[in-house]
Amino acid sequence: GVLGHFYTPYPATYDNFQPWLAPSIKHWLGTDYDGHDVFSQFMYGTGVSLYVGAAVALIAVSLGTVVGLISGYYGGLVDNFLMRLVDILLILPTFPLLVILSTYFKPTITSTIIVIGILSWPFMSRVIRSQILTVRQRPFVQAAILAGLPGYKIMFKEIFKFTLPLIIINAVYIFVGAIVAQAGLAFFGLGDLASVNWGTMLYYAQSEDAVIYYAWWWIVPPGVAIAVLGVAANIFGNGITEVFGERAGEI
Repeated sequence: GVLGHFYTPYPATYDNFQPWLAPSIKHWLGTDYDGHDVFSQFMYGTGVSLYVGAAVALIAVSLGTVVGLISGYYGGLVDNFLMRLVDILLILPTFPLLVILSTYFKPTITSTIIVIGILSWPFMSRVIRSQILTVRQRPFVQAAILAGLPGYKIMFKEIFKFTLPLIIINAVYIFVGAIVAQAGLAFFGLGDLASVNWGTMLYYAQSEDAVIYYAWWWIVPPGVAIAVLGVAANIFGNGITEVFGERAGEI
């Protein structure tokens, strides 16, 4: 997928081939309604989808970790305020809200990343907070507090390392969830339809009646890729939980 962002057999937007060609040696995944090479689009689109997932994960993990650390460490009014904000965001139906927000922003990859990223951090912050509340009671943390170390040093030097397994697991789930959300928005025509990615491939496949033309080669690759990524994320998350045991067990 990363390679496909830099090299494809044909340019992803090149459309001078015969439409609806079945898979062959020349076109491994055939062509679409407009004569694009589907394999080239899939390879390039994989890079775009992975970029969206990684960018959203970076935004959500950063926000969720910082809010969770501050809320769990300081407690009191700070904790109450931040957790009420998190509760409000968690109550809101995420995908319908994504749809509403997407109609007010110019549909670009960047705006999609920002919207999904902003809506993806609340659950993670609550998970991180729960871990911090437990770790904060340990003797070495209490000793650091009594020694007068600044709060930010205690959070990031003494406590942060205990959240890493949870951060990794949540980052993977957010990564996959962002790809699915972006594909869903594109499928409903709400994403950047000028961008080649798994979502726009599925959107144009359904809007141009790929099923009627029996063009399975246009529909199956992005659909299977999303499904495989979801299964892989669950396997990876379970593996991390088993490896780190107690540290990851609160997720």
